[in-house]
Amino acid sequence: MEGWIVLGIILIVAAYFFGRIGYSFNDEDQEQSGYTKMNEAVDAAIDAEDNKTRNLVIKTLKEIGCRSEENKETRRIRFIYQGEYFSIDAENESPFITIWDTYWARISLANLEINKLKDAINETNISMRPTIFYSVEKEESEVCLHCKYVMPFIIGIPNIASYLQANLDNFFIAYRCLQEEFKNLNGEQELQKTKERIIIKGFNTKRDDA
Repeated sequence: MEGWIVLGIILIVAAYFFGRIGYSFNDEDQEQSGYTKMNEAVDAAIDAEDNKTRNLVIKTLKEIGCRSEENKETRRIRFIYQGEYFSIDAENESPFITIWDTYWARISLANLEINKLKDAINETNISMRPTIFYSVEKEESEVCLHCKYVMPFIIGIPNIASYLQANLDNFFIAYRCLQEEFKNLNGEQELQKTKERIIIKGFNTKRDDA
């Protein structure tokens, strides 16, 4: 009889002991699960912040090898791509960005047929994504050419680095297209006469900050 009592006590103690061990393991698992969830939440928050429009632009520029800086007055993101100065308007609250290339060319007003330049710009803008426009610098007697493009920029765009590069490359295509349109409107002989007056991208070192 005493043997059965002892055996019963042993079984009760064993059950309690293993029950406590099981509770300890379960408590540890719950603690680890809590840490995992917290880390996942932190990672998600960091990703969400990085994927906001402005932050995504800066990160993507770095991926394509462009070092960027912020214009303190305009808050535009400035950088150099293929030797050309660009700037981008980007806000985290908007899924769209505006790429600017200002003062990419200067043309002397001396003997310039402005209407032909306007026609060349209009023809170029019909077929090109970036929009070319001009301003007149009266003090320096020059017409200055600028270019901009508004486009969506969100994390869901596939190969977003290549997407940005392709759209930056479109600016150079637009420049070449404008030169061809202007050449066609003026004719070979007239173009030769005005060759020295037209300052094409790459030959003019004078620029204004974007």
